[in-house]
Amino acid sequence: MNRSLLLAAAVSVGVLLAALWLYPRLFGDGTTHSPDAGVTRPVTPARTPDAGPSSPGVDAGTATNDAGARPGADAGAAAPGGADAGPADPSGRRPDAGPHTKAPVSVPDQGAKVIAVSGFAETRRGQGRWTKLKKGQVLDARDSVRTGRNGEARLQVGDGVEVRVSPRSEFSIREITEGLSRVRLEVGHVSASIDEKGNRVLRVEAAGSDAVAESSGGSFGMVSDGLGQVAVATTKGQVKLKAKGQTQIVGEGEQSVVMKNAAPSAPTPVPKSLLLKVADPVRRKTNATVTYVEGHTSPGSVVRVDGKITTVTKAGKFRVPVRLKDGENRINVAVTDSLGRTKQERMPSIVVDREKPTIDAEVKWGSP
Repeated sequence: MNRSLLLAAAVSVGVLLAALWLYPRLFGDGTTHSPDAGVTRPVTPARTPDAGPSSPGVDAGTATNDAGARPGADAGAAAPGGADAGPADPSGRRPDAGPHTKAPVSVPDQGAKVIAVSGFAETRRGQGRWTKLKKGQVLDARDSVRTGRNGEARLQVGDGVEVRVSPRSEFSIREITEGLSRVRLEVGHVSASIDEKGNRVLRVEAAGSDAVAESSGGSFGMVSDGLGQVAVATTKGQVKLKAKGQTQIVGEGEQSVVMKNAAPSAPTPVPKSLLLKVADPVRRKTNATVTYVEGHTSPGSVVRVDGKITTVTKAGKFRVPVRLKDGENRINVAVTDSLGRTKQERMPSIVVDREKPTIDAEVKWGSP
């Protein structure tokens, strides 16, 4: 009996030892054996597959961040399409981001609003068709405005900047962006006022010339013949007038004149009144087809003879040929200065008679 018990106990102990020896080999014990080394190392837990292929030189066992990118890598690289995946850590910054800088803001062109229209005034876009200008219209950098003999228009060209287009003038908008309003006087006269609190610069260019008038506060007028002659007069504040690489500062009550292909003249006081003197025609009755109109005006003014602009000398003198028609001719001369003042004169009538005179005589043949 005792022997049987001892034998059973021995068998049980043997089975237990065998089980302890076989268990780790059948089910594992949390270690792995390197086939070429006798040491063991912990098994690395399986990690979630990367959002993309591993970068060369990065340990395959390195854990990924929330965006699927590895620490130190740009989070945007792991997002679909290269889009920014957002902050990669609680601080709100990507791991590789430098100091925060504000991205530059792109400011689109702003419009010029028509605030008043009187008489004949039209607008067009680019080289399109001219159409009637209406109060409340918003124009942009492709638009132009022109006025007739009795027309006038006022526009708000950016915050704190107002431009008045005088009669018989043409004006175009070039650029209206943050802090700058740039326009061009094609021909005729414009006046402008700039609120210095608006932090805006008004730049007025002139067709046919490189002259540019610029102001950030005040009031001034510009007149141009469209052929290269420009004059600027300041009524408040000051204006910088540039041409041919030279600049003149035109103060309140002063004007400066730019002749064709010349630099601005030194500022002089604005004449108290607008001068216009036209010489009488040499002959009131003629058989000629052309006469010459000549006179004198304030320097820098624009002169129109029968509606056509004529060249004025630096001294203010002008002389222009005018074609005559048969019968009575009445010639009008009009002038506009840098302040927008106008004056006109009608010359005495010139009568053209090209009919050959007839001779009333009796002819007798033979001897008396």
